[in-house]
This record gives sequence, structure tokens and C-alpha cells, in this order.
Amino acid sequence: MTTLIEEKDVSSVALSLELERGVIKHRLEDDKSIYVSEGYPFWISIYHDAGFIGFRTHTDFRSSVSLIQKLETANELNSSNFLSTAFVRNNRLCFDHVLNFRDGILRETFIRTVRQFARNIEDGLEKVDAENNFVLAPGETEEQDE
Repeated sequence: MTTLIEEKDVSSVALSLELERGVIKHRLEDDKSIYVSEGYPFWISIYHDAGFIGFRTHTDFRSSVSLIQKLETANELNSSNFLSTAFVRNNRLCFDHVLNFRDGILRETFIRTVRQFARNIEDGLEKVDAENNFVLAPGETEEQDE
């Protein structure tokens, strides 16, 4: 059975309830974003004026990685991943994706996108940097790695 979340009902609390129903580990943050900690961790934010649900995450590059290597890694991820966009900001590899909720969004589409966003990042990084030569695992620092 499909369930439509009406546009007027899209909120961090409503999406959190949908994640609960989908048995996806997460928590509501003080800024009303949702931190999803299942799989590759990421944040969900709602951009009401634009009508988008935003998915975003990041991880750090190793300090030895050149700017060209960073850009090539992001470009390779963009050429092989369809759900997320990768880009470089300072020493971070960032990922984002937006889901339109104008006129409402199907619960099933939201849950599927949540699961697929994390999976695409994991699969993409496995293809382009399986040994973590360029990119650190989420939350990892080089000091922890040594």
C-alpha cells in the first residue's frame, strides 16, 4: 500500500516517524535536521521554500592527497553514481542529493531514497578508493588511522 505524505505535512518530525516505521536508525537534531546513523551516516534537511528534502554527508581526504586527486575522485564518483553528487570543499569530500516533495511525496519513495543514498556512497567509494588511500572513513581522523 502506498502512503502519500502531503506537502503541508512534510516536516522533520513527520519524516522521523517514517524512518521509525522503516526501522532506520536516526535521531532528530536541534536544528531540526535528521541524522541517519544506519549505514554511511548522513543528514536530512527540509528546504520548504524550494520544496526539497536534502540529503548530505561528507568525509575528509587524507592530508597527503593533492587537489587534482581530490577532484578526480569526486569526478569519478559523479560519473558512476546516479543518486548523489560529489564535490570537494576544502579538505572534504561532500555528497548531496535532493528529493522534490512538491504536491507531496510517497512514503515508499522517501524510505527507498534514504536507503539508497547511503548505499550509493558506500558502493561508489568501494569502487574508487577501496583501500582508503585518498578518503578517510566517516568520522575517522588520520591520527586514529595511524
